[in-house]
Amino acid sequence: MAIVPRGIGAVVAAVALAMVLTAPSAAATTAVREHRPAVMKMEYTVGDLNAVVHSPRALVGTLPLVFSFRGNDDYAQSLAQQGSVVVLVSDRIAVDRHRELWRQLSEAGGPLVERFRGFAGHFAVAEP
Repeated sequence: MAIVPRGIGAVVAAVALAMVLTAPSAAATTAVREHRPAVMKMEYTVGDLNAVVHSPRALVGTLPLVFSFRGNDDYAQSLAQQGSVVVLVSDRIAVDRHRELWRQLSEAGGPLVERFRGFAGHFAVAEP
């Protein structure tokens, strides 16, 4: 049996006790965190048309394109986190004009191509 001086034994015991008391609990390590993809928010103005676009940061595959109305930022953010491109328009009557801008962009043309070039090929314009 080894003889350990009292001072070292007390230090070892204190360190061991501190490690036990500060170790993360099993409950903390088993918590499930919900994964929310990062989203981006961009705006555009073309003539008298104004819109805010919410979309996932990573544009992978073909994503649904959803038109909604300003004031629904939380809804748009939620849809973007689920993988949609959401266009919030300021005028309900102008939705068809916005849809035409996005149709042109899907063919790599039109006034949105400079600002939203990376979106071409990553969204589907639904027919009314």
